[in-house]
Amino acid sequence: MRLHSKQDFQLWLARDVEVRDELRELLGTDLGVDLESLDVLEAFLLKRYRNPSAIQKLGAREVLDAAARHIGLVMLLALDGAAWAIELKDADNVYYRLPIIRLADGAEECPLTMVTAALDRRTGNYLRGVVESYA
Repeated sequence: MRLHSKQDFQLWLARDVEVRDELRELLGTDLGVDLESLDVLEAFLLKRYRNPSAIQKLGAREVLDAAARHIGLVMLLALDGAAWAIELKDADNVYYRLPIIRLADGAEECPLTMVTAALDRRTGNYLRGVVESYA
């Protein structure tokens, strides 16, 4: 899911609550917005998807997007100075046209790639570990 303009990015951000509500319905439980919610989300993802490519297939991309949005929200709330951003100028940037969380020190993390990395590593605590490493 690559966005092509600032307007696309703003529209993506505007759907955040709606998409996260759909994720909550799919999970059948409220995730909350704390670090522990990342463990619940990761357990759900590991149970549902065997590998990173499975969540990138047609029909599963919406779950990838919703999971990334939840991760981003947790990061925004847990990390001082964190904000959603998008890189649209530097095509060589690994996160080019992907929604990212930019931290106060300029570091960048992409919640979409965090989901696929969690599915690849299959530890059950990868997502929380990444966010805690920035805290």
